[in-house]
Amino acid sequence: MKRFLMRAVVVLAAALLMLVGVMLYRTMTFTSMQIQVAERPLPEVNMERAVDTLSAALRFPTIADLDISKMDASVFLAMHAMLAERFPLVHERLHKEVINGLSLLYHWKGADPGQKAILLLAHQDVVPAPDAESWEQAPFSGVVSTGCVWGRGAMDDKGSLISILNAVETLLEKGFQPRRDIYLCFGHDEEVGGLNGAARIAATLAERGVQAVFTLDEGLAVVDGDLFGLNRPVALVALTEKGYLSLELKAESAPGHSSTPPKETAIGSLAAAVTRVVNAPMSPRLTEPVRLMFRYLGPEMAFPMRVVLANLWLTRPLLLRQLSGAPTTDATIRTTTAATIIRGGETENVLPAEARAVVNFRLLPGDTIAGVTKRTRNLIASPRIALAVQGQANESPSPSRADGPGFAALQQTIGHVFPEALVAPSLMIGGSDTHHYAAVAENTYGFQPLHFCPGDLERIHGRNERLGVESFKRMIIFYMTLLERAGS
Repeated sequence: MKRFLMRAVVVLAAALLMLVGVMLYRTMTFTSMQIQVAERPLPEVNMERAVDTLSAALRFPTIADLDISKMDASVFLAMHAMLAERFPLVHERLHKEVINGLSLLYHWKGADPGQKAILLLAHQDVVPAPDAESWEQAPFSGVVSTGCVWGRGAMDDKGSLISILNAVETLLEKGFQPRRDIYLCFGHDEEVGGLNGAARIAATLAERGVQAVFTLDEGLAVVDGDLFGLNRPVALVALTEKGYLSLELKAESAPGHSSTPPKETAIGSLAAAVTRVVNAPMSPRLTEPVRLMFRYLGPEMAFPMRVVLANLWLTRPLLLRQLSGAPTTDATIRTTTAATIIRGGETENVLPAEARAVVNFRLLPGDTIAGVTKRTRNLIASPRIALAVQGQANESPSPSRADGPGFAALQQTIGHVFPEALVAPSLMIGGSDTHHYAAVAENTYGFQPLHFCPGDLERIHGRNERLGVESFKRMIIFYMTLLERAGS
């Protein structure tokens, strides 16, 4: 017996040593995915023109609305006229179309029609500013103060739109001619889904047989590295975005007096159903974009985390548990579930005939509308609850490639314009109108060339939205460099 125990201890020790050896070997061969970019001078930018134009664009309250009849078309058209005046070469040498009344499509014809195109995306519309009186500068003033241009849409997304047009105008002034076709696609209703803007632009391009090697839209950005335990900023490029689904739950019962309630009321049945759904979150998992993010960042991390990320075959459960601990990181590893609307009853002593709730899901790549709907129905497990898809829904597009020429061009351009930053693919946990272009592009990337500092994210759709002039300059340089690199 003693000999057997000794033999078991020896075997266990050998197995443990082997495991440690495998983990250390994988850690030591966990090579960096960062690239070296040759230094070269950054191009000159006419910042007086750029700042003046962004300021003018922010003075147009191009507010989106699901009901298109409530959108003030004259404001959009006035901004179009301003753009034509400020960017004369763009409007002289590129072919401009107005799609569906308000969206803009520019075609910069390349020298080689056999090459696939590049699509640069941005949107003209903004969300309202109902709290205008609490802003330090009026939300539609376009004031330039404290080194920033202030106004609703400065970061989301007129900063991108004006940066792209400035970049193209400057390249035209320099005599640059792209080899491949370049399309500038500026929708007018991204904030409400893009069905009348981006979707119609994409359909127009598809009808004409346009195929793009990649699209670039807003998405992720450069963030402080301490979020990952790094001492360098990190430029995150979204390979895809999460899908979107809202399900309406509705319960009905006979109305009556609250003094004689039945055993099941509409509100009671609905509350129980919503509780069952939100208390059963979907299982966490690492999708390819998130796995690749850790593959790119892991080799740059301190030794303990490098061991974890180099050995996900063993440590995946530990990593998932860690990521589940905060709402932002939890959203990267699961289809999230959030009850966002609940309504029923008007009078305190009357039982309502109907109660309804909406549960919103942000779908991970691979989770489908049909699958999440079926799972929700099974969780509710009650014939008293009617379930229906509410509004617009879309699944997460297939992730774009991180090993192709499109991502390489982005990584090289980021390295040139943001040399201090590490670059990594990732997943956008929010949504945009990028998914409408999936049929015409091999890859759809989401990256806004901005360094987000603490507080910046809260200003998007919040108070005191503004864009730093130096950050704005880097945005223009980024698009100029990308077009020179990828367009050639």
